[in-house]
Order: sequence, then structure tokens, then C-alpha cells
Amino acid sequence: MPSSTRDSTDLTKCWRRVRNRRRMMEKHHKWVTGTFHKWVTSTFQWSQTSRSQALQKADTSASFHDTRGETMEITIVGSGHGGCAMAAVQAMRGHRVNIIKLSSAIHNENFSTLQQDGRIRLLGKEGEGEFALGKVTNDPGEAIPEAELVLVYYVANYHPMVAERLAPHLHRDQCVVLNPGYAGSLLFEKAMSAAGNHSVPLFAEFETLPYSCRIEQPGSVRIESVNVRHPFAAYPSSRSKEFVERFTPVLGECPPRKHVLEVALHNPNLIIHSTGVLMNVALVENKEQPFHMYRDGFPPSLWNMIKRLDEEKMNVLEKLGAPRVPYFDEFRARTFKEHEDVRFEEGFKHYASEAPNGPFSIDHRYVTEDVPMGLALMHSLGKAAGVATPVCESLIHIANALLPQYDFWADARTLESLWDGSLESLLEAMTS
Repeated sequence: MPSSTRDSTDLTKCWRRVRNRRRMMEKHHKWVTGTFHKWVTSTFQWSQTSRSQALQKADTSASFHDTRGETMEITIVGSGHGGCAMAAVQAMRGHRVNIIKLSSAIHNENFSTLQQDGRIRLLGKEGEGEFALGKVTNDPGEAIPEAELVLVYYVANYHPMVAERLAPHLHRDQCVVLNPGYAGSLLFEKAMSAAGNHSVPLFAEFETLPYSCRIEQPGSVRIESVNVRHPFAAYPSSRSKEFVERFTPVLGECPPRKHVLEVALHNPNLIIHSTGVLMNVALVENKEQPFHMYRDGFPPSLWNMIKRLDEEKMNVLEKLGAPRVPYFDEFRARTFKEHEDVRFEEGFKHYASEAPNGPFSIDHRYVTEDVPMGLALMHSLGKAAGVATPVCESLIHIANALLPQYDFWADARTLESLWDGSLESLLEAMTS
């Protein structure tokens, strides 16, 4: 065979080998990408037939993003889990953040560390790093007057004390946010009047903390999960638009409620915390097996009770001129970005996977706050509106029996403790 023909034949064979190999690679590529696509689709696709995407959290990195690009003076009142988480996030965003601690009940070592270091460490879902703080102090006079935004992260039982301490220093150019609210704005208004301070700020209340978070060690806080929506009410509600325009660029998506009592009764903790602990006392106090309330504490029969309690809540809301929205719908809307297709069972299981263990004692704020500040308020408003709340009332009696060192009826937040007048006059004042 002539060399030229042999060379041509060899080239043809070589070309065919290259072509066949290319085809094999293309088939393999199609198989790999196709398999990957199917996996991605089955796991993450947003569709009517698949609910898995609805169980994915929203882009939490933007949930509290300041789109205005302005530096704001923010004072956090409270150095517990929620206060430190918000302080760290806002310091990370570039705001000047002060922290005030008004009591010495808990978190003293954490506060001392923040005071000495002048920095706070953030871990978890919203970002990571160490960020500088402004003033870390026990004196409201040092950190309240210059703040544009005052965020109160105290257990609601302490609202009267906090209001009394802050009242002389607040003024009309500020916004004071209570989280949780439980209608505490009314107590702040009373305290300012008693202090002779009539320069009333814009008040706003939120239902629950934006983060599931824990102080891991002094000076360090971890955020485990982030709510994607933060319903609120201004007091009075006629100022809700002003709040949205000024502060949602910092505080995230904040749909307005009708009034602060609607916000108070939509606090999920008065339903979930109270039943989750009071109906699981044996598990809470079992030292052999650490309790995980969200994972282990809600069998089907307890959900039957929760639905009855929720029905009582909606009956009271209706009498207050607010829409009847069940706990389950509010949970979905608050927790998931695309919530319409989330089945409650799936959504709660997903939330439980991110929630921390505990509590490990019934003498815990899940009872000592949410029973007198939440359930008792609901009972009081129901009584004033002519709405029976037997499940709610029973839970308060059970809490009193289990913790005789407290008197949740005497310490209750009620219509009478909040307002010197009728329910009708309060509704008018809140919505004027």
C-alpha cells in the first residue's frame, strides 16, 4: 500500500476514534447533566407538585438589609439573646449600635465582655465576623437621647421597669420598637406622662423575635434561623406608614397590622410556648432525656388543643375589629418566603430542625412571660369583649398550680393594667 494511502487510512481511523470518543463524552455529559438536573429539580424545584422549595428559607442575608446606605444611630435595650443578635446584625450592616442593660438578673458575664471588648461576634445564618459597638452602658442617659431607633428586647414582664427608666430620655424624633410587644407601648406612654415628658416618640410593636438565636459564649451570638416577615403595628396605627417609610429598610419586610392588640394576640408564643411546656411537664423535667420542645412536644392530640385555643384567639380578634387568621397561616407567612404551598406539618418539622433544645425547667419564660403577658391578656380582652376563653383560662390555672411561687393572675397584663377606660375607648385611641 502506497504510503500516501496508508497515511490517509490512519488519519481516517484516528478521526473516527476522536469522533467516537467525542460522542461518548457528549452522551456522558448529557447523562450527568440530566441526572443532576433531575436531582436539582426533585429537590429544589418550585412547583405545584413539589413542596420542597417552599420549605427553603428566603435569602436571609437580605432580611434586614439597609437599602438606604445611611448610617443610623441604633440603641438596643437588653443584652440577652435577641438583643445581642440584633446588635450584631446592625453593627455588621454598618450602623452605630449602642447596648443598654438595665437589670442584673441574667447575662451579666456577657454584658461585661461586651463592655470590656467594645465588640460583638456574630455566627450563623445572617453572617459571621466581629463588629465594633458604640456605647455599652447601664445608663440610659448615655445612649438613648442620640438614638434615632430604640429597640427594646426585654422580656415583657419587665416593660414597666424599662419604660420608667427610659421615659425621661425619649423624644418625638425617635422610634421605640418593642419586641415582643404585648401592647407594652401603652405602658411606655403612661410612664412618659408620669415623668412629665410629653415629647412622645413613634411607638411600634412586633409579635416575636426575628431570629432564633442563642448567646454561645460571652460576647458571641449565633443565629440559627431567620423569620422572613415581621408583622407590626404602630401606636397609634395612623403612623404605620411613617414607620414603614423610615425603618423597614433597616428592619426588613414589615406588614402592618390593624393595631397593637392584634399584634399581641398574634404572638405565636402565647400559643406554642404555653402549651408546649405546660402539656409536657414530665418530658421537661426528665433529666435522663434532654427535652426538645419543637421536635418532641407536639403530638396530634396537643394540636387538637392548640386549634381550640387558636379558635378562642380568633374569636377575640374578631371582636377587636381584626381579621380571623389562624396560627397555622401566620406561621407559614412569617417563616417561609413562598408559603402558600407549605403544608403545616412539613413546615413545622422544618422549623423544629433549626430550633434549639429545651426548655429544661417549667420555671422558664415560655411560661413566666407568655402565660401572664400573653394568655392572661387574651383572657382579659375576651372578658371585656364578651368572648369565652375556657382553654386559655384553664392553661393559666394549670400554670399557677405548677408554679405556686408565682401568681399569674395578679401579675397579668390586662386591659385594666394597660388602659384607664373601656375597651371601646382603647380601640379608638389605637386606631386614631
